[in-house]
Amino acid sequence: MKKIILIVLSFYFLFAFSSFASEKYNFRINGKSHNFDNKVFSNNLVGCGDRQYQKGSRKNESILYLTGADFKIVGGIFDCSLQNTIFVERATNLVIENVTSSRGSDNPLEIRNSYVFVRNSTFKDSVTNKCVETENGIVIFYRNTFSNCRNGHDMELTKSGYAVSVFLENRFIKIRDDGFNCHGNVFLFLKNNTFSGQAGYTFRKFGKRKTCKNVFQIPKELEDSIKANNHIESFKIIKKIISLKKLGS
Repeated sequence: MKKIILIVLSFYFLFAFSSFASEKYNFRINGKSHNFDNKVFSNNLVGCGDRQYQKGSRKNESILYLTGADFKIVGGIFDCSLQNTIFVERATNLVIENVTSSRGSDNPLEIRNSYVFVRNSTFKDSVTNKCVETENGIVIFYRNTFSNCRNGHDMELTKSGYAVSVFLENRFIKIRDDGFNCHGNVFLFLKNNTFSGQAGYTFRKFGKRKTCKNVFQIPKELEDSIKANNHIESFKIIKKIISLKKLGS
């Protein structure tokens, strides 16, 4: 009888563990603030982090999908996706803070058509792709770490309007090829970012072809606003700066 009970319990724990190991996370948050309390959400997908295995829709394959207005995401360790591990689209006044995102076959973080402030977070381990990609809108990166990716940051403008990325006091570690790549008439603001432990001799801060044409140092007014964690005021300042630059002032 004891032997039978042990066999039954063994099958139960094996089934429970297998179900847990194969669980697929796909959180979808629309305009609601959430604290993930530094919990780990890791999928068990063969090939995650490698571009050749990229497939599926970003919304469905991401572990964390964010859209909406005026909300904040705090904490959480998100790992392993065949697309973006965190995917943001059409988000306004979103703050992402103290998260870790890794092993996206596309990239650990992609932000489209949004206004986002990302701080004190880590994006890593997409060895054949980018750590982060932005498209249209304004994204501010403050005191983050980008590590072990082929490229650090890729940005592009795909419609009318503007695409702006701001990097203040971030760390880039073990980036193989390019720190920054730009596509189209985009604007890149930089100050006090560091690069170390490059993974290969091909590394270039602005890419081999130097595609980033509009690169500026962050002005003091904007720096002070970012350091005060005033993201709404920071977005206003950036819009004002871009308007003046487009007018040639």
